[in-house]
Amino acid sequence: MAQNRTSSEDDILKQFGDWLKNLRRNSNISQEDLAERAGFSRSYYTEIETGRRNVSLLNLHKLAEALGIEVVDLLLRNSNKKTTQPRTASSTGFINESILIESGLTAEMIRSGIGYSYTILDAIDDTLLSGNAPRLARIVELANLSSMLGNLLGAGIAKASAGIFERNGPHKFPDLLAQESAAQDVEIKVALETNKPKGHLAKPGYYLTCRYVLCNADGKLIRGDDNRGEVVYIWEARFGYLDVTHFNISNTTGDSGKTAVINAAGMSRLNVVYCDLELSPYSPGSKSYKAYEDLLGL
Repeated sequence: MAQNRTSSEDDILKQFGDWLKNLRRNSNISQEDLAERAGFSRSYYTEIETGRRNVSLLNLHKLAEALGIEVVDLLLRNSNKKTTQPRTASSTGFINESILIESGLTAEMIRSGIGYSYTILDAIDDTLLSGNAPRLARIVELANLSSMLGNLLGAGIAKASAGIFERNGPHKFPDLLAQESAAQDVEIKVALETNKPKGHLAKPGYYLTCRYVLCNADGKLIRGDDNRGEVVYIWEARFGYLDVTHFNISNTTGDSGKTAVINAAGMSRLNVVYCDLELSPYSPGSKSYKAYEDLLGL
């Protein structure tokens, strides 16, 4: 805390930084790009977003212009007005897009599918909150939340594919049915944080796996099981072809029948096609975190 700043003043700066981060992420702009648009250094902008810098009125104007909004919208952190831009996947997080071609999938389909999932989940949460109920993530078991997210992703991708894919029925393999000869059927698997995706079937085919974290309402991730928020954000997607050797089969007490978990070899076989490093559940500085930095060329 700065010597001439009270704890409450520090809290104000931190809340503004969180709000600014949420606006930036919803606009699919990286920290580096927003800093450049506003005419700031990357380090100066980072200090604003992390609540360490008391930004001037003139620089607030520059930030608003860089985000394409009015200054008043930038200062609505504590109002009831919502940002008009829906949540979506970071446009800068897609890599290895050529790997998707063999299946008929595209990065834009996945991005649209993620955005569609967020839109539906946010609508559900808004309805629950208006009735003084907790958000969905506090009501359903995480396994069920993962299943719901997988279903929404499939529906969103099919919707964005312009007829290339059709959504299969619930609990049917695979999730996406190819409608053109150049495309391939695709199964979708979803898991929380660093968990390996699982299901009840180990079948060969093309797989799109997505892993997500639970952030707070402002899109901030606080790592650790005890710090989970209530809002779903997908931090990673992988794609590739798996066969039955890429699954571990077990009969776990409490599971309905056999459980097929993608094993370490299977996860290595799948290529990372999307990663939002700001939402990674891995601690910065860890080997896993650094591996993702290398993938993204950071």
